[in-house]
Amino acid sequence: MVSTVSDTFDVDDVARLRVALGRISRLLERSIASEGLTRTQLSVLGTVRRHGPIGIGELAEIEGVNPTMLSRIVAKLDEIGLISRQPDPDDGRAARVVITSAGAELQARLQQERTDVLSAMLRELPPGRSRQLLDALPALEALVEQMAARPTAPASS
Repeated sequence: MVSTVSDTFDVDDVARLRVALGRISRLLERSIASEGLTRTQLSVLGTVRRHGPIGIGELAEIEGVNPTMLSRIVAKLDEIGLISRQPDPDDGRAARVVITSAGAELQARLQQERTDVLSAMLRELPPGRSRQLLDALPALEALVEQMAARPTAPASS
């Protein structure tokens, strides 16, 4: 008997989905130069570009990292001129993070390079497979939204 995640999902199929999504992400990240930034730094840069100006607490929540770690990431990105901290107009003790023009340019270029790589890979697949992947986008986007809306559980050791 095959163990199931629920009455309708085979645990092996769900595991295959998890592995495939993870591998696609890692392979895509490796295919493009990251300009010496970590995956998390690149993610923070993209989030600041999309949501900025943004408070540190909100940024930490979106990124799913603790505020202490995020402060280090923000300090590094600020140090190299990709983002800057500005005083929060509503709370003088808090800061808001905004992307600099250099940061926006870098993030846009890297995003375009990743899109170009993925487009090339999709073109190499048989047309039916490419269409199946693109048709699955609404379901994948809904999964992302659902996962993002849930509080993350602390990692067990």
